[in-house]
Amino acid sequence: MINVIFGGMPLILLTASLYWAFRRRPGQRPAGTLSLSALLACFAVAFSAYQPTVRALEDAVALDLSRLVSNSATLSAGAAVSAVLLYLNYDVPEAHRRIRWRLRLLAVAVATMAVAFAATPPELMWSTAETQGGLDEGPTSLHIYSAAYIAFLSYAVLDCLTQTWTRSRKATRTTQRLGLRTTAAGCVVALLYTNYKTVNAVAALFGWNAIPDGGRCTSLVTPVSCAFGVTAPAVSVLLITTGLTLPAVLWPVTQFLRRRWERQSVSDLTPLWQDLTQVCPSVVFRTVGGETETDLVLHRRVVEVCDGILTLDEHRSRAVQQAAAAAVAATRHAGTDRGAAIVEAAVVAGAIRAARAGAPAQDDPAPQAAGADTREGDLRAEALWLRSVSRQYATNDIVHRAADHQVSVLTAA
Repeated sequence: MINVIFGGMPLILLTASLYWAFRRRPGQRPAGTLSLSALLACFAVAFSAYQPTVRALEDAVALDLSRLVSNSATLSAGAAVSAVLLYLNYDVPEAHRRIRWRLRLLAVAVATMAVAFAATPPELMWSTAETQGGLDEGPTSLHIYSAAYIAFLSYAVLDCLTQTWTRSRKATRTTQRLGLRTTAAGCVVALLYTNYKTVNAVAALFGWNAIPDGGRCTSLVTPVSCAFGVTAPAVSVLLITTGLTLPAVLWPVTQFLRRRWERQSVSDLTPLWQDLTQVCPSVVFRTVGGETETDLVLHRRVVEVCDGILTLDEHRSRAVQQAAAAAVAATRHAGTDRGAAIVEAAVVAGAIRAARAGAPAQDDPAPQAAGADTREGDLRAEALWLRSVSRQYATNDIVHRAADHQVSVLTAA
């Protein structure tokens, strides 16, 4: 499991980084795109340092070099996360100003770690100390290394958590809110890791190994140090990366589903729209250009159907309404939205037939269907109601029988 996680994750992250960096986009590249690409690349480097093959090769270069590389990449990833979120929360000039300050802190932290690492003799490195039973007598240089690493990482995690929570409260898109809250969850898990590192670093100053390291990890949670030192950062990286990329991944999916729903709604409205516009051609808007966007077509259809129903208001028969309501009451749809749609479809069908026959206006027209006030200004709610009415208009036997009643009355008259 360990090999799978730390072997496959870098490839996935690097692929995602290259996608964000070189993806073709219409117009100018959005602010923060390169920061997100850098974030994914840094996480890929951090994870690759844990691969057994990489750790086996480091002995030929410098003992524990992979740890320095991994820690530096982790801090760089933390700065990149902050940069992405700053671009979301501030305009570009202000985001640039705040990012420059964080990059200076990052440079100081990484330089301090590199100097401390170079100043530590190989026989006092982490691997040697772990082999001998602990870090309680580690050299001052490694304490300085740990202090620089923990200080900046804690700052970056808290910064990311604050920025994420601020943005999630302002986000209007569901996918963006979900992604940001997933990122916030990753920051919380990362705090477990920073607290673990802080406790162990402080304890080491007093000659005490607070959470003993049991050597190589045999699972995600054993020995116990692996749960905090390996699994926690891995889970936090997974959550943060998922959260920041989720909106971009889900946005095309939600757009596809929205357009499919709009096309289906237009199709469902077509039978009622055709008959209404045939008897009330004045309700049809003038076409401007191609107008092939599904949201625009649906908006027009909804408005035209509504206007058509209102235009036929004087032909709405109470007798048809009562006959349809009585028929619905004998079915399982009584008292439901579908039952109300059946009654309304019957009334509209009767009104269309009356208008075609040139019948006089009703002395006491049937009232409009209830619920118009609650749907006012809500295109989706109005579309859902009208497509239900249109479906019943096209297929329901109750609608046709009730409308035929009005035809027989007109014929008799």
